[in-house]
Amino acid sequence: MNGYLLGGASLRRCGPLALTAFLFVTACAGSREYAHPGSANALPSGSTRFFATAYDQISEKYVRPVSLDEVAQDGFNNLHKIDPKFDVTRNGDRFDVSYDTIKLASYDRPRSDDGYRWAQLTVAALDTGRDHSDSLRIADTETIYQTMMQGMLSHLDVYSRYAGKVAAGEQRASRDGFGGIGITIDAQGDKIRVATVMEDTPAARSGVQANDEIARIDGESTAGLQVRDIVQRLRGEIGASVKLTVNRPGFPSPLELAMARALIIPPSVTYRREGDIAYIHLLTFNQSTSTSMTDALRRAKREIGPELSGVILDLRGNLGGLLDQAVATADLFLPDGAIVSTRGRHPASGQSNFAGRGQIGENVPLVLLVNGSSASASEIVAAALQDNGRAVVVGTTTYGKGTVQTVIPMPNDGELILTWARFFSPSGYPIADLGVMPAVCTNAKEPASLYLDEIRSGKATSGTTMVKWRAADHNDMAGIKQLRSICPADTKEHDADLDVAKGLLTDRKLYARALSAVTLSAEAR
Repeated sequence: MNGYLLGGASLRRCGPLALTAFLFVTACAGSREYAHPGSANALPSGSTRFFATAYDQISEKYVRPVSLDEVAQDGFNNLHKIDPKFDVTRNGDRFDVSYDTIKLASYDRPRSDDGYRWAQLTVAALDTGRDHSDSLRIADTETIYQTMMQGMLSHLDVYSRYAGKVAAGEQRASRDGFGGIGITIDAQGDKIRVATVMEDTPAARSGVQANDEIARIDGESTAGLQVRDIVQRLRGEIGASVKLTVNRPGFPSPLELAMARALIIPPSVTYRREGDIAYIHLLTFNQSTSTSMTDALRRAKREIGPELSGVILDLRGNLGGLLDQAVATADLFLPDGAIVSTRGRHPASGQSNFAGRGQIGENVPLVLLVNGSSASASEIVAAALQDNGRAVVVGTTTYGKGTVQTVIPMPNDGELILTWARFFSPSGYPIADLGVMPAVCTNAKEPASLYLDEIRSGKATSGTTMVKWRAADHNDMAGIKQLRSICPADTKEHDADLDVAKGLLTDRKLYARALSAVTLSAEAR
C-alpha cells in the first residue's frame, strides 16, 4: 500500500521513457525539424522528457480515460497567462501555432496514446513561441512548466496537480521526513528564535531550548535572513554535522551547540490523559503515524493501566495523507474485517485491505471525533471503524473526498499528483461526495448533555438513516445533498464533541447503546 496519497503525498516510480523518432513541423516558410537545433530561445533539452512523463502518466494512470488532445489544448490555453497573443489551436489533424493572429507553424497531431510525440509537439510549439514572444522568452523554465501543467490538469479534477521542485521538496519532507535537527522556529522582530524542540532529536539531545535566539549557523550570522533561509541552512544530509550559536535568556554569553542531523519526520500524533480516558489527536497521516499511534496507545495503557475506560481519537481538521498509514491506523483497532477497497482504471489501482489480529487497540472502547475538514485518509479510518461496529463517530459529516492520488516523480525533481482510484468503505459505499455520517451529530449551539440524552432516548442518528447513507445513489447528486443536510458538515470544532465522547466512555451502557445503532445498520446492509 505504501506509495499512494490521500490528501497528502506519496511516491510511485516512473518507468523509463522510450525515446522515439523526431517529429517534423511544417512552418510557413517550409519544413524544418521540430527541435530548433541551436536556437538560443529553445527550452532545455530535458523539457521533452518532462512533458513526455506527464502525458504518459496522465494517459496511463488517471482514474478515467482522457483525451491527450484536450489535455494539451488546455495546457496551451493556459499559456495565455504568460502572453495572451500566443495561441496553439487544433485545426483538423494539425495544431497551428500563431502569434498576434499570424500563423507561425503547423504540427501534425500525434496519436492519442503517444505521450512522447505529444511532448515533442509541446516543446516545438513552445520553442516557436519563444522565438516571437518576449514574455515567453524571458519566462524561466519552471514558470513555463508550471503554467502548462496547471492548464493540462485543470479539467481533470481538483486533486490532480503539479508541484515544482521547491514545493515538491516540502511535500516530500512533510510526508517522508528530512535531514534536520528537530526544531521549529519563528521570527520575533529581527531575531530568529526556537519555537519548539521535538523530543529525542539532535536538537533536544544537544541542549537546544525553546526561546533560544539562533545567532549563527556553522559560524555564519543569521542577521537579515528570513525564516525560510534559516530552515534551508538547518536541513541537510542525514549524519552531517551542524553547529548553532544561540543566545539564551539569563546567560551572559552565547552558547555553542553542536549536533549531527538525523531523519526528522514531522509529528502527526499527540496524546494526553483525560482522567481515565486517552485523548489522541491525529493531525495528519505521514510515514510515522501508525508507529506514533502505537506509542501513544502504549503510553496510555502504561499511565492509566487497567482503569483505562477508552480512547478518543480526534480526526477533526485532518485532511489526510498516506493511504498505507490510514490502513495501518484502522488496523490498530480492528481484530478483523475489511478496512477499505480502491478501484480505478489502472490494474494496480484495484486493491482491498483487511485487518489482522493482535493489534494494541483491538479491545479498547473507542470514540472518533470528525468534522467537515476530516477528509480522505481520515474518512477511511472513520468509515472502517464505524462500518465494522468498532467505534462511535461523533461530530458532523466529513468532507467527502473519496479519491486516491499517486505521486509521480518528474525529471526536474517536481511531482505530478494524479488521481488514479476511488475508495470504498467496508460496507461498499463510495466516500466521494457523500463522506462519513457520524452516529452522533452535533452542532455549534447545543450542549453535550442534549446529545447524551438523545442517545439514551434513541433519538440520535438512527440505524435507518445509516442504511440509507450506505445505499445512496451516487448518480443522484440532489439525493446526496439531501442526505448530507441531515448532519451538515461544519469545519469548526464543536465544544460539545469532546464532552460527548467523555460521556460515552464513562458510561459503558450508554456507549453500548450508541454503538448498537451503528452495528445494526451495518448488519442490515
